[in-house]
Amino acid sequence: MVVGAGAAGLTAAGRLCDTYEVVVVDKGRGVGGRLATRRIGQASFDHGAQFITAHTPDFAEVVRGWETGGVARPWFRGRIGPNGIVNADGHIRYRGVNGMNAVAKHLANGLDVRLGVRVAALVAGERGWAVRTDSGEALEADAVVLTAPVPQALDLLSAGAVVLAPHDREALDAIRYDACLAVLAPLQGPSGMTEPGAIDPVGEPIDWMADNHIKGLSAVPGVTIHATPAFSMSHWAEGDDAIAAELLRAAALGVAPMKGTVQVHRWRYARPTIIHPERCLLAEGIPALIFAGDAFGGAKVEGAVLAGHAAADAVTRALRDRER
Repeated sequence: MVVGAGAAGLTAAGRLCDTYEVVVVDKGRGVGGRLATRRIGQASFDHGAQFITAHTPDFAEVVRGWETGGVARPWFRGRIGPNGIVNADGHIRYRGVNGMNAVAKHLANGLDVRLGVRVAALVAGERGWAVRTDSGEALEADAVVLTAPVPQALDLLSAGAVVLAPHDREALDAIRYDACLAVLAPLQGPSGMTEPGAIDPVGEPIDWMADNHIKGLSAVPGVTIHATPAFSMSHWAEGDDAIAAELLRAAALGVAPMKGTVQVHRWRYARPTIIHPERCLLAEGIPALIFAGDAFGGAKVEGAVLAGHAAADAVTRALRDRER
């Protein structure tokens, strides 16, 4: 079983499904995790991961497959600064053809994905796991891949009275994440931003801003604003209207949002800042349990996908070793 239908979980499941019966469960209404796209009226927004880059040969091959299959396409090349592209010779930044969530939907194709399933606890048995849900269901699994953010994954183990080996617990407790408040604002007119429709400001309170219309995603102008980690944590408990007003004021777009349409999304575990050095962690001394995700071996979509590959390989090894 895979807990979490983000890039890491879906990749792991896809790699395992030809050999094993694999079920993916996720508490959300859709697949993708931070590969997230949302519609507000006629506007569409990528409000989690903004693009995909490939720094390793293995992931470059994956991205080529997505591009060939019509799932992803180049958005721009280089790095974005306060006034647009500052390094036109850098890596290609890819986007999902119909939004970043298109990549997740592609990864989920053909898999047994069960949405709206909130796992409450993992309980270890002699040779496998009971995955207990909030609805009272107990799903049996020979192995579990946990791709939820590590603090949430550890809560599931605590709820099932599972004690990890001290060195495993220490390694997982060392992982850290930044939070991010995201504002999604349909606009009454053009944002005034130029190609490719993205800005990476210096200083507070905005960490990233993108015009989804210029990006080629939205039929009408609409901006995604990501707050800095400092702003996000200090304003986390404030109301959505206050958060949106402050970030839109800082954005200084010169055009007002459509009345009553602005939304705020809270990404509690938006970006790993201290990661585990390996692509996954196979827990010691308990039935096959693998931790994976973008906090393992490398952040962003690339890190998540490669962690999914590693997690699937770890499951295969663990189950084969069990049968010896």
